[in-house]
Amino acid sequence: MVAWWKRVLFSLLSMVVAATVCLLCVVLESVLKSHTAKIHSSEVVLTIGVMIGFCTVGWVFAVPVVLAVTNIRKWRFWLYWVLGSCVGPLLMLALSAVVFIVFPQNSTKTMISPAVLPLVSLAGAVSSLTSLFYLLLLRRAQSRADAQAQQNSKP
Repeated sequence: MVAWWKRVLFSLLSMVVAATVCLLCVVLESVLKSHTAKIHSSEVVLTIGVMIGFCTVGWVFAVPVVLAVTNIRKWRFWLYWVLGSCVGPLLMLALSAVVFIVFPQNSTKTMISPAVLPLVSLAGAVSSLTSLFYLLLLRRAQSRADAQAQQNSKP
């Protein structure tokens, strides 16, 4: 059994690594897409701040599940990966719905603005990578804990 604080630490580490990978991919894609890419430091800082804010909110929502889930063997691994991959996009869609209800600015009266779709895609990528990294770290820690318990039980 992996300690609860290790699982929380694994989830936080997974979120940071996944967000960094996705942010680097976005920057790389924007640089490769246009030949005259002008990246201002203020835009980068704002993007990193927004990414950290959204990722932290998603991580806070996911921590209770991280603490509740202990067995990820066999088919459960894939089930938890799919469920974890849905957290980010669902939170972004919920945020879009709240913004639409509180500040209705869209002239077409649609809840999901075309500007939100890239954010939902990015949230899906971060959630998928975070879930995958977390589950792989947890599987490795569980294997080590099982091996150590089996070694300690031998006379």
